[in-house]
Amino acid sequence: MNNVLVLLADGFEDIEVVTTVDLLRRANIDVNLVSIKDKIVKSGTGINVVVEKLIEEVSVDDYDLLFLPGGGGVKALDESKLVRKIILDFYDQGKYISAICAAPLILGKMGLLDNKDFTCYPSFEQFAPKGIYKEVGVIQSDNIITGRAIGYVNDFAFHIIDLLTSNEIKENVAKQTLISENK
Repeated sequence: MNNVLVLLADGFEDIEVVTTVDLLRRANIDVNLVSIKDKIVKSGTGINVVVEKLIEEVSVDDYDLLFLPGGGGVKALDESKLVRKIILDFYDQGKYISAICAAPLILGKMGLLDNKDFTCYPSFEQFAPKGIYKEVGVIQSDNIITGRAIGYVNDFAFHIIDLLTSNEIKENVAKQTLISENK
């Protein structure tokens, strides 16, 4: 199946969303941009993005992985009861949950990072006091993938590609985009 659900709220971090979505789609992974409020979501730098769906239209059964981007939209995602329900549904079904930058704070506040290795933007680890914070770019603990920040977005996206497809497809996308030359 290889379907990814991306939840967006106004203020989301542009680079984390656009880069991750671009690389996943290059790997032939279906990605749905979903808003928690309106069909048009404004990024942290003011770029308007038209989403495919609203959160009320989402069925967890249609997806393999949930992606929560960082940025100023994290506050609205964190405050949404429907977002928290979707996260718990993914978690309870053993499906993958990925979060980058500030977004792991949502998982930490929900207790989903307890006794798990995780990373996030510096200072946001305080929201997961029972988690095991690591200063690394990307880390996976069970079904949860966390990324540190924009500077690690390629590694974050490639981790997801490798997880949902294969190392061969990941290497192909890296070669096509010349990202592999930077390593």
